[in-house]
Amino acid sequence: MTRTLSWYLMTFLSVGIGLYALATVFLPSFRQNFVIEMLAEASDFGTLLHFLAGGIVIIVGAMQFNVQFRAKYLHIHRLFGRIYVVGCLVGGFAGLYLAFYSTGGLAGHWGFGMLAVSWIVTTAMAYRHIRAGNVRIHQDWMIRSYALTLAAVTLRVYLPLGQITGYEFEEAYTAIAWMCWVPNLIIAEWFIIPMSNKKPVLS
Repeated sequence: MTRTLSWYLMTFLSVGIGLYALATVFLPSFRQNFVIEMLAEASDFGTLLHFLAGGIVIIVGAMQFNVQFRAKYLHIHRLFGRIYVVGCLVGGFAGLYLAFYSTGGLAGHWGFGMLAVSWIVTTAMAYRHIRAGNVRIHQDWMIRSYALTLAAVTLRVYLPLGQITGYEFEEAYTAIAWMCWVPNLIIAEWFIIPMSNKKPVLS
């Protein structure tokens, strides 16, 4: 029951952030100030590519953790898996490029840069192991990869908290560049370590 509720909550937040990201790409009037600044300082192509790929993978990725969906629609699960891998690689490399233009100085650049690299590596490892037929290890790396994908959610949780606590935006953003994904990986390991070979992740 707890796992089911966790999946519904995760999916609700993921779909919300995913739709927001896609709206940012296709509806210019929907773009907030920080997105407009990213477009001006970095590049339109890199920024919109990151939002597009991220919006897609955070939605399709959530479905990969539903055991009933995976068992009933295995062909769709595999299709979504391919979309997820390509989207993470595209979004990850775009994110790595954008990290050089992020707010928060050198620490912020490193935070978002390490997030992008970790996202690419964990996704590549998940793909490598499923191609080799190592389903259990593939699932472990998928948990890590999606935990990093969910940085898009936790980032938007920490941003208003930083404002509420009274920190300057740039100061708060420097910490958030690390906080939005490092704790996610720690929680991912908490899911991975006690799992038995046949126990579902979230359902």
